[in-house]
Amino acid sequence: MRIVPGLLGACLLLTACSEPGPPAPPTVTVTAPLTAPTADPAALDWLDGFCSAIHDYRKRTNAEAVPGTSDPGSVEEAQKALSQELGGIADRTGEVVDRLQALPPAPVPLAETVRKAFVTKYTTARDRARDAKTTLDGAKPGDAASQQPAVTAMEQAQQDVDGTYDPVAPLAESPELLTAAASAPGCKA
Repeated sequence: MRIVPGLLGACLLLTACSEPGPPAPPTVTVTAPLTAPTADPAALDWLDGFCSAIHDYRKRTNAEAVPGTSDPGSVEEAQKALSQELGGIADRTGEVVDRLQALPPAPVPLAETVRKAFVTKYTTARDRARDAKTTLDGAKPGDAASQQPAVTAMEQAQQDVDGTYDPVAPLAESPELLTAAASAPGCKA
C-alpha cells in the first residue's frame, strides 16, 4: 500500500515543478443575425397570383360541394344534378385558366413551364366538363343512357386536375421561387 502514496507524491512533485503554460485564449462565439433571404419582388408578385389561382379553386370547390344531398327522384332530376355539377367544374376550372393566363411573364423559366402545365390540365378539365354538360343538356329529358357519359366525363375532369393542388411543389428546383413562395400570401393555403 506504500506504492500508492509514493506515486501520488511523485505526481504532486512533478506538477509543482512544472511551469504553468500560457492561459488558454478566451473563446468568442459570433453568430450571424438570422435573416431570411429576400424575394425578388417580381417573383413574389407572380407567385402570389399563381398560388392564389390554385388555392382559390380548391377553396371554391370545397365550398360548392353539396354534402348530404338526397338522391334524385327521377332520371330527369339526375340529369339536372349532373348538368349542374359539370357546369360548376367548367366554371371553376375556366376561372383558373383565365387567371393563370392573365399573369405576367414568369420571372424564372421553370415557373413558366409549370404555369403552362397547369393551364393545360385545367383547360382539359374545363373543356371536358363543358362538352359533357352540353351533350347532357342536349339529351332528351329522362334519357337514362345520357348519364353514364356525363359521370365518366366528370370523373375524368377531376382526374385532369389531380396533382395540381400544391402549386409550390413543382417549383422546388428553384431556390428563388421557393424563397418567393415562402413570402407570398397566396401561397399560404
